[in-house]
Amino acid sequence: MGGQDGYARDLLNYDSTSNTVMAGFRVHPNDRWDLGFNLTWTTSEAGLDPFSLSAPEYAATHPSMAFDFSQSHTYSDLDTTRIDAELDATYHINKSFRVNLGLRYADFSDDAPYLYDTSGTMTLYRASLGWSF
Repeated sequence: MGGQDGYARDLLNYDSTSNTVMAGFRVHPNDRWDLGFNLTWTTSEAGLDPFSLSAPEYAATHPSMAFDFSQSHTYSDLDTTRIDAELDATYHINKSFRVNLGLRYADFSDDAPYLYDTSGTMTLYRASLGWSF
């Protein structure tokens, strides 16, 4: 309420943190095979400071509002965790052709849902042929 109806300007903070850990490796056991594994873990949190609509002069001259603002700051809170894992294997038929198979799994967790829970998992399978020329 910056300035109107006698309110003083009070900026709110929106604090956020995100942490990610990634690890992976790729091995070539021989000339024909490439094997790889990747793992990623991410956690994120964010939130708005609570705000106050306390202004005695305004409350004295205006009737109560129908909307309760006391929980409004929680509508933008985020608290999520995600794990991604990927496994792939490539077989080189010869110097020009190769076959690749892969599996990717992701698990997303909405740790603080407020409208609806967006948690879920996903599994993707991949098969491809490659040709270098």
